[in-house]
Amino acid sequence: MFEHRKYHWLYFLAGLLLAIVIGTLLGCEQAGTATGVLKEEPPIACCMAFIPSCMACQDGVPEDVWLEDTCGEDAISAEYAYWDEDNNKPIWLCGAVIIN
Repeated sequence: MFEHRKYHWLYFLAGLLLAIVIGTLLGCEQAGTATGVLKEEPPIACCMAFIPSCMACQDGVPEDVWLEDTCGEDAISAEYAYWDEDNNKPIWLCGAVIIN
């Protein structure tokens, strides 16, 4: 009469173990994150004009650093002059303050 209930404890134990495994897997955080959600930095949208602010953005540096790297430490401005076909790069007219 009670022969059909012989394995009920085994089914209960298997179900309990399965629930623990699934609960553990769903509750795990992804490696290297605090919240379990990977967040990527949004890409920076830079303008494509040949002006110092756009060129600095494309190089990933502040405009004053770009100006110093391109024209030298005394430079105060830069203006696109023309495209150098031989070297495949822009040529810049640089403005500087000259103090006597």
